[in-house]
Amino acid sequence: MSYQLHPERLKKSWEFQRAYKKGKKYWDAYFVIYVYHTQLKQTRLGITVSKKVGKSVQRNRVKRLIREAFRVLKYKLRPHYDIVVVGRTAACGLKMQEVRDSLHNLFLRASILTNREADR
Repeated sequence: MSYQLHPERLKKSWEFQRAYKKGKKYWDAYFVIYVYHTQLKQTRLGITVSKKVGKSVQRNRVKRLIREAFRVLKYKLRPHYDIVVVGRTAACGLKMQEVRDSLHNLFLRASILTNREADR
């Protein structure tokens, strides 16, 4: 029996590479997202924060904020997508609301929000 602890997360290097190479890229001052259409039922998230962003405490905080923003927004997202979020240096000082708004705007630009959410 093989079950995954977090089925909504990207874990394998090849999954990230596929999103980088074949996915569409959107960005703002804080994040870059790569969106790749898949055949899977759910939308999955992968997070990358480079060592250029800061020390481990800052990087982990950015990752936690991204994960929490995704948790709030995932019910508004269309299924069948792999999303890789790359945190930029400017994301270090953000509050939760700012991260959520930034990712919401990027998802809107990527046209992966459900129709009722895109009209908001």
